[in-house]
Amino acid sequence: MFTNQLSSPKTQSLGSVVSLFTGCGGLDLGFHEEGFESKYAADNDPAAIAVYRHNIGPNAYVRDVTTAEFHAEIRALESADIVLGGFPCQGFSKAGPKRATDHRNVLYLEMRETISSLRPKIFIAENVDGLSQNFGGSYLRAIIDDFTSVGYRVEYRIVDAVSFGVPQHRRRVLFVGVRSDQPDFIWPEPTHEHPKRNGESSIHGSVRSIWDFSDKGALKQAVSIKEGLKGLPLLSASGDHSVTNNWPEKYAHIFKAIGPGQKLCNVRHAPSSVYTWQIPEAFGSITELQRLILETIGRNRRHKKYGDIPNGNPLAVSIIEEIIGVSLESSNFSKLEEMGYLKNVDGKYDLKGAMFCSGLFKRPLWNEPSPTVLTNFHNPRYFLHPTGDRPFSLRECARLQGFPDSFEFTDAGVSLEAGYRLVGNAVPPPLSRALAKSIKKHFKNQLGKVARAA
Repeated sequence: MFTNQLSSPKTQSLGSVVSLFTGCGGLDLGFHEEGFESKYAADNDPAAIAVYRHNIGPNAYVRDVTTAEFHAEIRALESADIVLGGFPCQGFSKAGPKRATDHRNVLYLEMRETISSLRPKIFIAENVDGLSQNFGGSYLRAIIDDFTSVGYRVEYRIVDAVSFGVPQHRRRVLFVGVRSDQPDFIWPEPTHEHPKRNGESSIHGSVRSIWDFSDKGALKQAVSIKEGLKGLPLLSASGDHSVTNNWPEKYAHIFKAIGPGQKLCNVRHAPSSVYTWQIPEAFGSITELQRLILETIGRNRRHKKYGDIPNGNPLAVSIIEEIIGVSLESSNFSKLEEMGYLKNVDGKYDLKGAMFCSGLFKRPLWNEPSPTVLTNFHNPRYFLHPTGDRPFSLRECARLQGFPDSFEFTDAGVSLEAGYRLVGNAVPPPLSRALAKSIKKHFKNQLGKVARAA
């Protein structure tokens, strides 16, 4: 059952936690709730640290992990039982440019140095699953080798948070490193089904997924958006359960045209696609013949006989005329260019707007888990509420991430948009809690090993 209440931490600490690249504390929260001591947390984002301090504890600091100040504070800590870190992922993310030279790609080395200094029994590092695929997997191998070099046995798994009762698909790679004198770590077992999304490659087989090593047993049904948002009141005018209300008036026409499971997408000819020319109130009226030209290009642009461009090929006017069966005046094409529906590519025509390639104004299905919550969920241009003509509220995004309602953002003094950014970058707390419970078992196994040796 999906829960949304913040549990009180146990009175006696089970071990100390040092956290780097902390964000607002999604990865830390599960450990806090399970009774571990939050000894030190660092992030270079003041808004993130404000939210962390408001909700988890005071031992959090605005720090750049490359500075002498941070390094001195780590040395002063002397030790920790656990080190956590969600090192920056922009150079690996599927949502942005993938640059092998992005300086953020090597910030994990600061985490390695922290681990080398504090010698924790175990560490957990988190990143986007693109890390395991991009650049031929070279960074994945480098990270494992670098952490291994300071005396840790390192394993990784691909995990989708939906497998742990989060009402959202969120695929991430988790690294767990165990100090050489510690027993092996037992990964947490999935508790919920992992429904495959349309167009998504399986996480089984090609990479080391947590599913490859788990006893599936009797799994609960994946938590839907509807269940995850159950019980929330009507939107507020301000605070966490509100929206920005900052978008153009023409969006209202687009909202009404996008049905459940649909998106605004010109270049994918599918039932899930709504085309801009079907919303003349927002994008301008065209004739029936012009509509036929656009739909003909849409249906045929990806056929291999017209070219081998993976995302689609521009078509010559003669080809379009042949398919439609009529001669076409050039004014039709110039008008569609002028209105922003078509682009001329070396005398051929394609639908305009790579922006529509993966779709905009996506409206997820109410009875399915949410797509991955991103930092831009305040803007309805990217995602719409399943039943409302608006984006998700910040509180709804937090629910989809598995944050309890008692975990506050705007009351910590940060803006609404900053709250969306923090939630979109966070690790889902239910996943953190599952990891914390596994580490509790790990520590218990270690104590048993010591007792047997004595």
